[in-house]
Amino acid sequence: MKIRLNIFGLIILLFSSCSFPSVEESGLRYVTKPAFELPLNIQWEKIGFAKEIVNIKEKTVVLSGGSNPVPIETWDEFKVNLPWKKNIDRHLLFTKTKLFRSPNAKPDCKGKECLIEREIKGYSWIELADPIAIDFIPKKTDTMKPEEGHLTVKVIKKCQIIVFEDEIYEMSDNKGNKYVMHATETGTPNLDVKLPEGYFIKKVVLDEPLIIVPFGDTGDCYLNIAGDHLGQGYHQYKYGSEYYPN
Repeated sequence: MKIRLNIFGLIILLFSSCSFPSVEESGLRYVTKPAFELPLNIQWEKIGFAKEIVNIKEKTVVLSGGSNPVPIETWDEFKVNLPWKKNIDRHLLFTKTKLFRSPNAKPDCKGKECLIEREIKGYSWIELADPIAIDFIPKKTDTMKPEEGHLTVKVIKKCQIIVFEDEIYEMSDNKGNKYVMHATETGTPNLDVKLPEGYFIKKVVLDEPLIIVPFGDTGDCYLNIAGDHLGQGYHQYKYGSEYYPN
C-alpha cells in the first residue's frame, strides 16, 4: 500500500465544512515531546498517489487501502455521497513516510490490527486522521483559508511519520516554534508569502534527514498543521514550550 500524505488539503476541506473548537475550547493540552522512538527496522513507504475521503459528520479522514482498495484506474470516476467527500491533490515536499497505526487503534497494537479498516461503497479504507481543533494567528478571519498576514494552526491526531531530505523550507516565529513546509498548491514553494508579525521563512540545507514523528505522551499522535494564504502547508516540528498550548 503506497501512501501519499494529502492531509493538509483534506483538512482544509474538513475544517471548511465543519465547526471545530479552538484548542482552548477543546481542552486539549499535550506535552511537546516525540510520542515514541523511531523503530530501527522501520520500512519506509515511498510517496505515491493517495486516494482519500473525509467524513464531515464523523470528522475523520480515511485512506484507500487494506484488503480491497479502490483501483487507481477507477479513482477519477469514483464518487461518494454526503457525509463523505473526496480529497484534493497536493504537491508534496517530503520524500517518504510511514503510517504505523490508525489514530484510534490501541497504542500497543500489533500487525494488521494497528490499521483500522472499514468498508465504504464496496471498497476497503484505512482510518488515517482525526482533526481536533483550530486556532488562527493572529486572529480569526472571515474564511477558513487564511488571508494575507494570517495563519491557521490545526491540531490533528495522525499516527504517521514523514521524512524530509536534502533541503527544507522552514517557517519560524520569535518564540522558538518551527515548522517545515510539506505541501503547496502550485508545486513551487513561495518564500514571498505574507506571514504574521514575527514569523519568517527561509530555505535550509539539511545535513541529515529531518524525521517528524507525532508528539505527546506515549500512545499519543498529535500534530500541528499550519497553513498560509498561498495554500502552503507546514508541519510543526519544534515547540517553544514544554506543552501545547503553553
